[in-house]
Amino acid sequence: MIFKRKKKKLDNFNSIGLIKDITLPLVPFGDKITNSDVVLVCIDRIASQCAKLKARCIKKDEDGIATERKSNLSFLLKSKPNDFMTPYQFTYKIVSLLLLNDNAFVYPLYDKDTLDIKALYPLNPILVEPIVDESESYYLKFYFENGESYILPKENVIHLRRFYSSSDIFGGNGSSSTHEALLKTLGINDALLQGVEKAVFSSFQIKGILKLNGLLKEEDKNRAVEAFNRALEPSGENKSSIIPMDLKSEYTPISVDPKVVDQETLDFVQSKILDYFGVSKEVFANSYNEEQFNSFYEATIEPLAIQLSEAFSIGLLTDNELKNGNEIVFYSERLQYASWQTKVSAIEKLMGLGLMSINESRALLGLEPIEGGNKRLQSLNYVDSDKANKYQIGEEEKEEINDESNQGNKTSDD
Repeated sequence: MIFKRKKKKLDNFNSIGLIKDITLPLVPFGDKITNSDVVLVCIDRIASQCAKLKARCIKKDEDGIATERKSNLSFLLKSKPNDFMTPYQFTYKIVSLLLLNDNAFVYPLYDKDTLDIKALYPLNPILVEPIVDESESYYLKFYFENGESYILPKENVIHLRRFYSSSDIFGGNGSSSTHEALLKTLGINDALLQGVEKAVFSSFQIKGILKLNGLLKEEDKNRAVEAFNRALEPSGENKSSIIPMDLKSEYTPISVDPKVVDQETLDFVQSKILDYFGVSKEVFANSYNEEQFNSFYEATIEPLAIQLSEAFSIGLLTDNELKNGNEIVFYSERLQYASWQTKVSAIEKLMGLGLMSINESRALLGLEPIEGGNKRLQSLNYVDSDKANKYQIGEEEKEEINDESNQGNKTSDD
């Protein structure tokens, strides 16, 4: 049991009417689309990339320099969000729920004595109802499949949203009608695939016509067909492909050409599903090049990384902590999964600028650190801008002195 019921009496709750379009509860629709393998693959492609993001609790000073905070919250984000999930599984679950339902909820469990966060749990309710008490404090009431329901203060729940436009609280519009277009497309895709299956299956049903000359009883026809089928079945290494027949029977083979759905039609329907989730066909098929992956990452993954960072910062940190430069950031380590050529090129440039140490470069290439490798090296071709200005001013002064000296020499000669 991860929830603790509030001791406060909650008798006079009504559906929120103070905020626009919040009269309807949220009804997740994920179970209606998970039968589609296309949907499941799209969700996996996105969630698996988001799960590679590294969540860190940091603090920025006045100069914008970030340092990682050492706290229990940092441990949860970095190592163990709860007793059942790794950080990868935790983020994967959240993003999957968000893509399935346009909403994802995370419940932070607090220690009742120290008020420290003990664990973080993704929630998967069958219904979420917004409610407000007489003091206009907002709550969310969660209903689960086991029949349990819990009321939680809205500010104590991390809430991520997708297609956040028509409702002021929930993503989508709070019901499965948001996804009518997707559900229709999935229905068309399923009908097309079933048509292909039936066409292929029917092509194996009728192989040919066996004509038996003469008037035969039904049992005699059946015996003749069984004998013919036995002759077709392989039985032994030296089985001949020749079937002996007498003058009483005649076999006419039938060539069945199943009318399979046009591939362009199938591709078009599936592309509509891919577009809905922001997955290209190359990423869907896991056959992308670096440029295609970068486009997918910037268009689909980075917006989710920003939302995760903002939602977790607001949900887990106090206003005072936020004002003092604290935040939770889901960092991307894109170079870690880039090609070898891209890594080497990046290392050459970043080390030359003094942005990367030797050990950081080795870690990027999957190599162990070396002693003294934490130093940053920098090319002598780069110089501090202030020093460059001083150098430039010094050179100009030297030129002026030389000009004056040359002018004086000319005068003395005259």
